[in-house]
Amino acid sequence: MNTWQANRFARLAGGRVSAGRLARLAAVASTLAVGGCMVGPSYKPPTPTMPAAYRELKSDPTTAPTTAPSLIASSNATEIRWWRGLGDRKLTDLVEKSVKANYSVAVAEARLREARAARQVAQSLLYPTVGVGASALRYRLSESAASFQGLNLEDNLFTLGFDAAWVVDVFGGTRRGVEAAKANEQATDAQRRGVVLMIAAETARAYLELRGTQRELQIEQETLQEQRQTLVVTEDKNRNGLAPYLEVLRARTEVESTAAQIPPLQAASRHYIHVLSTLLGLEPTALSADLEEPASIPAASGQLAVGIPSDLLRRRPDVQGAERQLASATAQIGVATAQLFPQVVLGVSGGLQSRDFDNLFNGNSTNSPSTYYLAGPAINWTVFDAGRRKAGVKFAEAQVDAAKATYQDTVLRAFREVESSLVAVDRAQEQLGDLRRLSASARESASIARRDYQRGILDQLTVLDAQRQANRADMLLAQGEVQLVVNVVTLYKALGGGWEVAEPPPATQPIAMNRKQGDVP
Repeated sequence: MNTWQANRFARLAGGRVSAGRLARLAAVASTLAVGGCMVGPSYKPPTPTMPAAYRELKSDPTTAPTTAPSLIASSNATEIRWWRGLGDRKLTDLVEKSVKANYSVAVAEARLREARAARQVAQSLLYPTVGVGASALRYRLSESAASFQGLNLEDNLFTLGFDAAWVVDVFGGTRRGVEAAKANEQATDAQRRGVVLMIAAETARAYLELRGTQRELQIEQETLQEQRQTLVVTEDKNRNGLAPYLEVLRARTEVESTAAQIPPLQAASRHYIHVLSTLLGLEPTALSADLEEPASIPAASGQLAVGIPSDLLRRRPDVQGAERQLASATAQIGVATAQLFPQVVLGVSGGLQSRDFDNLFNGNSTNSPSTYYLAGPAINWTVFDAGRRKAGVKFAEAQVDAAKATYQDTVLRAFREVESSLVAVDRAQEQLGDLRRLSASARESASIARRDYQRGILDQLTVLDAQRQANRADMLLAQGEVQLVVNVVTLYKALGGGWEVAEPPPATQPIAMNRKQGDVP
């Protein structure tokens, strides 16, 4: 209600509203707001059924390789900073920087601040709105209207006043809106933690793949050196008439075949460096100098406490987010249901109004000629809207059903990922032991074959085949070592560990957009 309307209604009312009556009216409204009903269903967290223990947790530490991790069930929380358990300082440094500098994390943090502001907007609707205003107008009326109403044809109008209105939350629609906004904020925070968890796992995986690729490249280069030595021996025999030229061609073919495997590995190594750089929010080649030097593949040793199934619902960000989305959707039913009932509004408007500015502040009591005010309750109730509001309730109920199904699916997917990761780690442990024995046997066989060929007591085909077998065994071992640690990282991700290290920055913290090559945040 603006000051023009307030002045007109005050004149039509022909009286004044006392301050005591206003106070009593406000007290009644407050009682209605506090003691009013809360329409819509009250939210009850879902209680999904879950097993008492992970069924795929079968690893026996006595049969696993000595350097491989053993999986144990524990009531202790999963290690938060799991990447530190891999024993690689470079990996730890990269992960902890990526979860702070990655731009996907920055986007998620901005979304969280957005949801927090939306919750504050919803909470503000619980309180009155107060506005003040002033105007200095010059007006001219039509001659017909001025003569009919006895007003001056042309005059000034000075106004100084305020308006206040309060929508009394009798049926709890506004409070349900606050519930929905709070739950949505919490769901957004869970999504942010999920992004942090994903970035940590992706950084660790890219680093492991980089070290594995560098190890494969070393193996190919070592194999190439051995094959070149065999080629030299074969060429020397051919010159002395002890070997046909066909053996020279065979040895040369093996050298060229191995050499052709090196460029793709070099390209893959550069690719992983580019991935790691961009995960840290840097340009693709920023970490080249820091990561080009090969290093050993990190190993996950010791015991991995996988926790118990009930911990999964508490730790997985996607499960938490789905549950909070269900809570928000449930509260929206109350918001839609409240639209079916009347709306009670308390309003008050008052101030000073005069055609002469000198008389605007004439006197300071309510009997001043320039004083006006208007106060009282108003009730608004839509009695016909062609079923729009009832359809809104049905819409909100359907969203709850969808959110409930999404939550149940998210829980099932979480348990599936954990069980699959447990199997993957267990089988990778077993495979790694076989690969280590295979590599040792193949290396010994190649060494014996190369020595006997140089002595002339073994044919060339046997030597070349032994070298190929040794190369293949070493490559499989390197891949198996990487795969085991990658599976451990995947398991930690499935268990929901690691997101607690990154809290959202203050809203005033700027995001650097002008990083230079070589800068590491």
